[in-house]
Amino acid sequence: MLPIATNYRVVPAVVSAGTETEIKIIPNERAFLFFDGAEYLLHVICADDDEVNYFTPTTKHTLNLVAEDGILRFSYTFVREQEYLLILERDEKKVAEFFIYSLAEDLYRLTPLRGDFHGHSYRSDGRRDPAALLGHYREQGYDFMALTDHNRYYSGNEMDEAFEGVKLGITHVPGEEVHFPGCMIHTVHVGGKSSVTALYCKDEEGCRTEADSYLDKVPAEVPEAFRERFSRLMWITDHIHEAGGLAIFPHPFWKPGGSRVFNVKEEFARVILKSGLYDAYELVGGMGQIGINFSVNLFSELRAEGLRMPVVGSSDVHGIVGAPTFPHYFTICFAEENSVDSIIDTLKDGRTVAVEAVGDEYARHYRCYGDLRLVYYAQFLLTHYFPKLQRICAGEGIAMVNYLMGISPASLIEAQVAQTLAFKDEFFGRTAPASISDNIFEFENKWREVQLAGPRGKGSAANTEKITRQI
Repeated sequence: MLPIATNYRVVPAVVSAGTETEIKIIPNERAFLFFDGAEYLLHVICADDDEVNYFTPTTKHTLNLVAEDGILRFSYTFVREQEYLLILERDEKKVAEFFIYSLAEDLYRLTPLRGDFHGHSYRSDGRRDPAALLGHYREQGYDFMALTDHNRYYSGNEMDEAFEGVKLGITHVPGEEVHFPGCMIHTVHVGGKSSVTALYCKDEEGCRTEADSYLDKVPAEVPEAFRERFSRLMWITDHIHEAGGLAIFPHPFWKPGGSRVFNVKEEFARVILKSGLYDAYELVGGMGQIGINFSVNLFSELRAEGLRMPVVGSSDVHGIVGAPTFPHYFTICFAEENSVDSIIDTLKDGRTVAVEAVGDEYARHYRCYGDLRLVYYAQFLLTHYFPKLQRICAGEGIAMVNYLMGISPASLIEAQVAQTLAFKDEFFGRTAPASISDNIFEFENKWREVQLAGPRGKGSAANTEKITRQI
């Protein structure tokens, strides 16, 4: 992640619609403290309004602001749910611009979480230690991840034991990738309290016999060619639900081994998605760009036919170095809190957006899929929130990996978790930002006096007719 250096920030950046809120514009560095008594104009512009001119908003509201205690304050009611652009001016010159998102109460009370419901470690066919993988995810700004090793649930237990007693900022969601013997269709199991794969790994014959009993329960509309495999999927999803988990249908357009044979025939994929067996659909994941294109268009057709199903974006990560999918495919959940139960409830309720990142860190944009209301908000967060969060989380993730090898203490992780929580609380208006201390004012005023007594220009011009200052 490239540095994001801005002179000011606006807090809170997410507010409750229809409620008068005090907003503060705060300098990020001492040199940009506002001079007390300095006057500014602030233009508030709705992102979704009825404009008749491409270049000049006609619906903007203009406020007069006066700096006090090094910051700017104002109260404003953002009437309805949408994004707002704020342009700060002084002497008819733009000083800075900010973005605020206003939310109706049902969405405002929820917490946006970035996560991954499908990933693998060294305990199956991945390339990273399970617990270290959790740290690598946190380094990229993830709030949660599900370790879903092939036919292995226990890898997640190893992860939990490695960090036992340490307060982490990232949540591990238990999981596994289920491959019932003789059924090539994969199923991602997340959130369950026990393993489904352990059942057939310990007693394959007994599970096959049990699965055979599902043949009589296969719906009549399932074509004959798919009935046996469908019965296996019924067995899998029933046992996932018995374990308290959710079943995700992953990568239908995956090409195993680079062959030309799709993992799931399109006709069968349609049957599966419309059957109601699965709780969510991995819309974007480890299928490659062509597979994702097919997946998105298939789902669009099924939605037009009336299908309503939660979607996720997942990396299906195996190796994190040079991986085309990590950290580029992920899910945004709008949850009550960052806990396993809350994340699973959020997925069940469909409060998710599947995200696909395109481009590199110099020019990256995001394709979001889900309900339009959530996509609007997700795009705002991907631009103005998650990049900032990732920069704060980077040190936390590195400390987690180092802790596993005895290099960093748990206290270092927990101190950085506290810093992350403070950033979130300020961004979403849960707590007020700290006041600027007298020591900071004294330091800045001292060096401002030195600046004002120095050359009357900046750059190579030592003296100019007009005194030019930063503020």
